[in-house]
Amino acid sequence: MEVILTCEPKNRVKLQHHSNPPITMTVKSFKHLIAFACIGLTTIQCLTGAERTTQRVRFISTDSKTKELLPSTVTNEILARGFGVAEGPVWDSKNSRFLFSDIQANSVYSWSEDLGLTFFLARSGHTGFAPIYQDSLLLGANGLAIYNDSLLLCQHGDRRLASMPLDAPLPKNFKTIAARYEGKRMNSPNDIVVSKGGQVYFTDPPYGFADLPNSDPVAKKMVFDRSAQEVDFCGIYKFDLKANKLELISDSMEFPNGVGLSPDEKYLYVNSSDMTKPEMMRFDLSSGEGELFFNGPFDSDEIGWFDGMDVHPTGAIFTAGPGSVVVVSPEGKHLATIGLEAPATNLCFDETYKSLFYTGFGFVGRILLQ
Repeated sequence: MEVILTCEPKNRVKLQHHSNPPITMTVKSFKHLIAFACIGLTTIQCLTGAERTTQRVRFISTDSKTKELLPSTVTNEILARGFGVAEGPVWDSKNSRFLFSDIQANSVYSWSEDLGLTFFLARSGHTGFAPIYQDSLLLGANGLAIYNDSLLLCQHGDRRLASMPLDAPLPKNFKTIAARYEGKRMNSPNDIVVSKGGQVYFTDPPYGFADLPNSDPVAKKMVFDRSAQEVDFCGIYKFDLKANKLELISDSMEFPNGVGLSPDEKYLYVNSSDMTKPEMMRFDLSSGEGELFFNGPFDSDEIGWFDGMDVHPTGAIFTAGPGSVVVVSPEGKHLATIGLEAPATNLCFDETYKSLFYTGFGFVGRILLQ
């Protein structure tokens, strides 16, 4: 898909592909939103400050630590709309900007207070490096991370973990970190977190093989074409950047997705995006043993599934999940839920931990926690 960004008045940014002139659609429901995302995006609007609402936090726990972590109300800002499947949020503290991917547009964007929304990287996850499921609509980069002035990318279409200098965002500068396990190509690396010492943890579910036109996320039904799949499992991996070594942590989860590290880096949290069974697992990184850490319960009207996450310095996990943003204690206790207009796909904090950026189906935004 070729994309063209043009600036327009009133802080609008137009993105065109093969449709000329661009088509506009009205999203009437979450199901319609998913359908809209599946056929391709049309117009991106940068909306800084234009859609600001105050939302009440739904507290599950009322202890003092929870009230110290979260105010009773938060400010929610929609920063931009019109994406396909926005994902991979990461805060670039050196440049004071929020980077995120659009898996369908095969692109990465940047948002900052000074510049608003800007285009950052084309061909973010699909360059022809690897054979693909030809009808896939999810070939761009997914999870992003920053380490030592490099952007690390989970690339669906190229089926690898890659890196690129932050100051030279061009596909020709991609460097493969990991593309195969025991000689076999990975599925579609999904989400990523990096330890202070350069240990890269990432998941490898089958979403690059998703047959979206025949899937129905609202009915919790996903269809996959696995004809291009080589490994016969969906792994959770660790790559040591210093030793240049790949290690499989676990192959026990069918849909491993979002990942996060505990503040002491003893535990790895991994979300299962199985729509019929929302669960968060916790892996002891010294033993490699995994255990069920959190699985609700959730009310029937809490739409969504577990996806990306970020971990607060207190150890609380903020995760995309049923009800939008779910906050879980270090002990696995449901603390609170922050509702959004539609389910979030992923989350990241800025360096102050006062702003929680999020991505979703068609939009990106931030929650001001203080």
